[in-house]
Amino acid sequence: MKKHFLRLAFLIVLVVTSAVKAQDTGACRRIYALSAPYMTIVDDISFDALHCFWNGACDILNGTDGVSAILISEDDFPEVRSIFGEDPFKKNIRVLSKADLFSNINLANEWMIIPFEDIEPRRKIISIDGYDVLYNKFDPDIWPLTAVIGDTAEGTDVTSLPVSNRDADKLTNLVLTGVTAMVRGTASYMDLDPLYPASLIREPLIDADILHINNEVPFYEKCNIQEHYNGLVFCSKPAYMALLEDIGTDVLELDGDHFGDHGDEPVYVTLDIYDEAGIPYYGGGHNRQEAQQPLLIDHNGNRFAFLGCNGKELGYATASDTRPGAVHCDLDLMQQQIRELRKQGIIPIVTFQHLEVFQVRAIDDVREDFERVRDAGAVIVSGSQSHIPMEFDVSSTNFIHYGLGNLFFDQAFFLPETAEAFIDRHIFYDGRYINTELLTIRFTNNALSHYMDPEDRAQLLNRIFKISEVEGLAE
Repeated sequence: MKKHFLRLAFLIVLVVTSAVKAQDTGACRRIYALSAPYMTIVDDISFDALHCFWNGACDILNGTDGVSAILISEDDFPEVRSIFGEDPFKKNIRVLSKADLFSNINLANEWMIIPFEDIEPRRKIISIDGYDVLYNKFDPDIWPLTAVIGDTAEGTDVTSLPVSNRDADKLTNLVLTGVTAMVRGTASYMDLDPLYPASLIREPLIDADILHINNEVPFYEKCNIQEHYNGLVFCSKPAYMALLEDIGTDVLELDGDHFGDHGDEPVYVTLDIYDEAGIPYYGGGHNRQEAQQPLLIDHNGNRFAFLGCNGKELGYATASDTRPGAVHCDLDLMQQQIRELRKQGIIPIVTFQHLEVFQVRAIDDVREDFERVRDAGAVIVSGSQSHIPMEFDVSSTNFIHYGLGNLFFDQAFFLPETAEAFIDRHIFYDGRYINTELLTIRFTNNALSHYMDPEDRAQLLNRIFKISEVEGLAE
């Protein structure tokens, strides 16, 4: 522990000194990232392990599952070498042309060191000593993979170069979640403490630049928890709204099956509660026309449009020309809207309340609808309906996740899989989708979840990775 602390202190002094030098002399900083194939279980390694592998003192990159080489483009090599301050051990570090580098996009035993601008969705970004280059609270002054380039004191002209290749004012962390239904067993805990369900998972939620919550249930003053056990007719007490506000909800999806369970009046009351809280919504509303409208959200120059609908058979969605509620899917309209949004430079985010299956693989009807909106130009397509974590498809331009599992719902003991869930953190930079981080949670009772320990997380990821798809994956 003492050795690690001294190493971290050294890194902080080293990088802060470099940052001061950059500011004082007109030099620029280039941020690099450690990149692995997307189907990688490892999330984090130490800089000590990376440095040991660089200089050849270690044959295998410690903390990984047998990584035998790190690839670097020949254009970037001089800057990366300056970070480590010494030539690499050639068996471990391979220098390639950029074209050859990215032809190795998914070789499992080869990682890459790449500049921030080359981050893309098909590659997982590994954190170092717990620091995540994609995180919106990233601090470049303590990031070890920073190269200082150009020095006016040495006569180098850097006037045409940006201060850094990573501008925090162009970055957006968008967090999408699965099922929220504050009813039954979850509600019984919330009667004692409305904030209890998020108490162990709150930080990544509240830290999101845009946090999406799919709340399937209306608020109702006369809500009686005991009635929930007599049938699937749900409501939540208005006091439970405190949980959604506490975690910093920015966007609400309202296309859930149970939004109209108690008739129109609780739906109107719920919409008033959301309006008073200043939280915008989509996929449901005062009528069908409102519910079908894309919800536009801008953040750091990234322009988003949220669209959602209920893909089950008619009856679950009550929104009509004259009634409020969730809206049934009109995919022809949605495809048209997506194409128009893309023409305007807006990033479409589509979420579905679709058919529910308790299996990891999506059924054909679900897959067809998800792919239709993806092919129309949706960048993220996410299933809000699933009570278990499901498969995903990732390409260089978009991400489909067929189901995330429960966020706040009392199914911890229904099946082993209903005790697990994903929280997806999608990363956008300068108007472009660049990555998705899969956060994983496990429920300990009918209301409370926590982030998984490494063993549980590895088991879940391995199970999902086996049937998920990454564009260009090497066989």
